[in-house]
Amino acid sequence: MFCEKCGTKLPDTAEFCPNCGTKIAKKGNNAVSERVKDTEIQLRVKPTFKFIYMLLPYLIIFIIMIFMFSLIFTMISVSVGIKLFLICFVIMAVILAIKTAINKMQYNCYCYDFYNTKVIYRDSFLNLSEKEVKYKNIKEVTMRQTFIQRIFNIGNIVLFTNAETGLGNGIFMVNIENVEDVYRKVKEIINV
Repeated sequence: MFCEKCGTKLPDTAEFCPNCGTKIAKKGNNAVSERVKDTEIQLRVKPTFKFIYMLLPYLIIFIIMIFMFSLIFTMISVSVGIKLFLICFVIMAVILAIKTAINKMQYNCYCYDFYNTKVIYRDSFLNLSEKEVKYKNIKEVTMRQTFIQRIFNIGNIVLFTNAETGLGNGIFMVNIENVEDVYRKVKEIINV
């Protein structure tokens, strides 16, 4: 038996939830038992923050900057060019450190919970959001991996819903480690 409010697993004799204090409904109420029955998580998926993978776009920008500054060095004096390069390098390093710290905290807050009849996406860092999609509304499940993602053993899984146009019509799980195994488990749970 589970608490209908917080989902805590309870002994069958419990009258109140020890976690949230909610009074436990009697078993005769089928609607409550159905709702409580769907509080058990079948699969929890969390994205993986891979530092080097996240750093790649910035490394490419850095290489382009070195090329651009080498051109500037040839047009102006070397000492001015080196000073400009160092200033830009320090600014870019600070921005990269802040962005990386924020992304790491954000990834720790993403959560995709698969229940018996629904999937719930939660984000609770900068933005507080939650999205629930019933399995009966999911029409297609896809897995995508770029060449770079294959190197890092991560990928994306997309759950498409009935709505076919516009953003937000489904759930997009990004940078999932061992994506092929997770994809197979998600398809088994959803039965698409």
